[in-house]
Amino acid sequence: MNKYLLFIASLIFVACSNDKEVAGGTEAESTIAIRLKLKDGSPAPFGRVRVLPHNFTSNGLEDIPWKETDQEGFIEIPLEAGSYTIEARHIADSVGVGGVFNMDYQGNEKTADTLSLDTLSKIEGYVTPGQGPSVVRILGLDRFIIPDSAGYFVIDSLPIGNFQVSIESRSNRGQVTLNANTGDTLPQVNLGNPKGYLIEDFEDFDGISATGKILGDGWWYTLDKENILPLWDEDLIKSYSGKDGCVSGGCGKIFGNHLGFLLGKLDTNYRIQGLNTLMFSGKGTGNLDVLLIGDTTLKYNIQLTKVWESINLSIPDSDKYKFNRIEFNMGAKDTAYLDDIFLGGVEDKSFTKATVSYKTEFPDKDWSNHQNLLKEIEGFAQNTIGGMGYLTPDSLALERQICVVTTFEDYIVVEDSTNLDSLGNPTSNAIIAPGSLRECAYKDEPTWILFEKSGTYPLTTPLRIKSNKTIDGRGREVRITGMGILTNESTNIIFENLIFESPATSSQDEETRRAISIHNKSNHIWIDHCTFKEYPLVELDVKRSSYNVTISWSRFEDGETGILFGLPPEVYQESDQTVTLHHNYFANMTWSGVFARKGVVHMYNNFFMNLGHYGIECTDSAQCYVEKNVFNNPKPYALYRLFEEDYTPIDSTLGFIKYQNNWNTVEVEIGESDAPPYQFPYTYTPVDANASLALKIKEESGAR
Repeated sequence: MNKYLLFIASLIFVACSNDKEVAGGTEAESTIAIRLKLKDGSPAPFGRVRVLPHNFTSNGLEDIPWKETDQEGFIEIPLEAGSYTIEARHIADSVGVGGVFNMDYQGNEKTADTLSLDTLSKIEGYVTPGQGPSVVRILGLDRFIIPDSAGYFVIDSLPIGNFQVSIESRSNRGQVTLNANTGDTLPQVNLGNPKGYLIEDFEDFDGISATGKILGDGWWYTLDKENILPLWDEDLIKSYSGKDGCVSGGCGKIFGNHLGFLLGKLDTNYRIQGLNTLMFSGKGTGNLDVLLIGDTTLKYNIQLTKVWESINLSIPDSDKYKFNRIEFNMGAKDTAYLDDIFLGGVEDKSFTKATVSYKTEFPDKDWSNHQNLLKEIEGFAQNTIGGMGYLTPDSLALERQICVVTTFEDYIVVEDSTNLDSLGNPTSNAIIAPGSLRECAYKDEPTWILFEKSGTYPLTTPLRIKSNKTIDGRGREVRITGMGILTNESTNIIFENLIFESPATSSQDEETRRAISIHNKSNHIWIDHCTFKEYPLVELDVKRSSYNVTISWSRFEDGETGILFGLPPEVYQESDQTVTLHHNYFANMTWSGVFARKGVVHMYNNFFMNLGHYGIECTDSAQCYVEKNVFNNPKPYALYRLFEEDYTPIDSTLGFIKYQNNWNTVEVEIGESDAPPYQFPYTYTPVDANASLALKIKEESGAR
């Protein structure tokens, strides 16, 4: 119990246990006598009086009791020597009135004072928004006010007078004390700069901590069984944060669960050192366990209260410890609210020095750099060598070459003075621009295509690439827009480190345009570290019996479907189609990540995030082998393409799937896994599906 509550309770006990009657009350040694009067001088019967030490500040937890006067407005209260604030209340004609005065009491004497009651008023003001929880109190009175999310506060039911208003940060920013008269509106109060490095204030919480903005994977996380589950899903973010029960815009929430965040990077040896204090605002019910995890684990236990408090956890011998994550754990029936989490003793440079760049340098024009790239090929596209070409005795005349793209132009218009129109003017012709991507892609020889400059390379007509080509965007930011690239009975092609975006969307092509279209028995095609985004329907397709295709470490975002594999049987009878998909990132697709018809699809170590319907649609007798992928989607797969009007599936459109060792981060709807055994013609070593894999894919996929 609060020491002031004990003090008041003792006063009541002393007053009630003394049996010597006096006028208007009881007599005791060291007492004060108070009479309450209304403004017109008449007694204030059955009023309420509260006496508190002059320096009293409420903690918002205890309800300090009042004492009641007799019918003449008289009361005696036993006191020890000290300085006090006396507050009185009364209801006169259904209107509240009150008064307050300060006194220094010497003790061992009787004193009598009359307190005149008048109308009540208020003091209001603002704390600068975005500074975390704070509390407003009146020294000597039982007032405990939490400003709202805009920083506004009002202290009402105050007797007329001058008061000391204390505004204290619950986020280690400091305290301000102001003198104010009732009726005043205080100017906006700034509580000062925080004393530490801000990890999270939950104002615009997106699941990534301040370290994550620097390191790329500083995610907040919870636990899915035994796995760390980052808050990368919008529903998860809403479950663990919001405005209800919070102040200053928002806070973190734990309801009988677990919440933590990464300081460093999950799968590296990086640790921060020098953390000497963990500071945060907290409130709730039950016990909160705080764990600092790294080379050593430190554990703190905190008894939460129902009001916001500033919590400062000191780390002894801080130079001895290195940490990479911090966790907050609650009991099954407990609740915690967190806000404004700061690290003391840590600076921005602790994280910026750990930043890892995945940008690849522009490769030297040395074929060994091309050969090193080929070592990364896995899956059905193994043995693809791209621009090195298959130099057999029959093709030795086609010597491989390096072609550097030097212009952003695709076609240029030239005048033909040898061909005049009816008016005698030279005609104009569009020719392939010298030094263009199209010129390099149309060469008959095996060609390693490099780019002189970063930039956007628009394709004004579809580019029908010839065989034995490597389009290598490493070391540059190469953006290909417009009409896309097509293969046609092509073989031995590599697409490396390219960004495909902003396709042509005329009425003629908006439903058919793809970034890359692999068709008509094209084979040995490797697409690696490419980015595909904002295509209206399908972003890439593999169809018409194309085979030995691998798509790896690529990103498919902001479209309807990422990859279309095969055509409907009524359009084309696919045969022998094969594709490997590994370490790809599918996100924010309105329908699905992959749509497969016929053929064999091998998918391992991919990450599916926020898809409108399915991770993969495995239909029309396709054989889909799906292992060790991460699905942040309630429907990881579908097995039928067509349904009757009553939603009965049409058996002829059934696909077959082998679904094993995948990590479903949400509750899923899955059926039988009955694809027949299949012996892959290559070796591969998938890693376990967990947060480490997902974060690695999210960070390292796409153009590098």
